[in-house]
Amino acid sequence: MKKITLLVLLFLSLFINQANAQTINIDQIFTKKFKGNLISSDDNFPDFSIGKDSMNFLLISLHENINISNFKSKTKFSDTKLDSIIHFLEGKNFIHRIGNQYKPTVFVADAEEEINLYKYALPISKEIVEAVKVSLPSIEEKYTKSDLAQTQTFNDWSFNILSNVLMDNGQIKNIEQEFLKTTSRPQRNGKYYYLSLMESNDKNEPFAIYGKQIGAIHINGNTKTGLKVTFIDNKLSFSDGKIFNKIAHDFLPHLLTILESKRKYAENIYKEMGYSKEITFNEFYIAWYHFINTKAFKLMAEENLLKVSVGGNII
Repeated sequence: MKKITLLVLLFLSLFINQANAQTINIDQIFTKKFKGNLISSDDNFPDFSIGKDSMNFLLISLHENINISNFKSKTKFSDTKLDSIIHFLEGKNFIHRIGNQYKPTVFVADAEEEINLYKYALPISKEIVEAVKVSLPSIEEKYTKSDLAQTQTFNDWSFNILSNVLMDNGQIKNIEQEFLKTTSRPQRNGKYYYLSLMESNDKNEPFAIYGKQIGAIHINGNTKTGLKVTFIDNKLSFSDGKIFNKIAHDFLPHLLTILESKRKYAENIYKEMGYSKEITFNEFYIAWYHFINTKAFKLMAEENLLKVSVGGNII
């Protein structure tokens, strides 16, 4: 078994290195569109515009191993201007020096890397879906005790419960504390948050994260031209909130067991894709966890375990 595992990891290493061998130049960087994604709470968010002075493109360029001199030539910034930008980003903990190179401290992924991150998420996502199937009768039984169940079926809320509650917003702090063993998010100039920059296009958000619900506003669909925002008639009651928390709490051990069993696999992906050379494992995993989630949600949708609203993909 150990020999088989080593062979699999060796093949994975060769495959990833070959994929990462593809190069990109500074002109291509400036034609791409990247979107920032934030994981934070309260007033913890950047206090500056990352798009100012092409700072977003600088972060992406550093991730792609493009020399700062090429960025300088592209932007036509003076030495003084470029030095001030670098000093500014260092002060905000957005870049740091590793050896003789500057590297971003935030997660960055181009389209090719996103494809690979989805691909490598699949084994974990499949196990999560199987665990959801086993837990589904208990989840549905808990839902029947909610106030919502008096007027809406479990199918109506299946998307929110099986995505947002079980794995996303309902669990993200638990994943940070119980799996990543941290009680604090990365500090950036006195604020605490995770930030990622991912390539997107005109039509879709990067990697289509599933399941957001803010108060009584339920958001489904990820087409920029027609974001579907539906106001839920009834906010969650206090008692329903407790039921949803119970659903998340009861599923957490199953989720943690799966993630822990794949820790070595995740660490290998982290190293072989090159992220270990620029960001912490926690910074990488929090971003990759959403790829894992999204793949799991898509698998559940394909098996009709959850109901996806009409209108396309999901945020």
